[in-house]
Amino acid sequence: MRAAVYYRNDDVRIEDRPRPAAGPGELLVRIIASGICGSDVMEWYRVKKAPIVLGHEVSGTVESAGEGVTAFHPGDRVVVSHHVPCMTCAFCLEGKHTLCDTLRSPC
Repeated sequence: MRAAVYYRNDDVRIEDRPRPAAGPGELLVRIIASGICGSDVMEWYRVKKAPIVLGHEVSGTVESAGEGVTAFHPGDRVVVSHHVPCMTCAFCLEGKHTLCDTLRSPC
């Protein structure tokens, strides 16, 4: 597959990368659109991890589903959240996943 690979802010290359496979409980998503986050352009933060494929704010279609995945099927259109809610805090229990306590906690 082809991917935009970040080396520095002034050096992003289109490269061939191995196609990943969906593991148990995972989806493989063909990315149709990807946002560029503020942290993606902070060179001091990203350059130490280079080379890296950026883009954690994505949408696309399901290519394949790993073992145990039953709620999604190839061809489904999806938006991938860049944060995983805890599903146990007061906000998550009210269905307000974007306000989850884990999103405000330091890593």
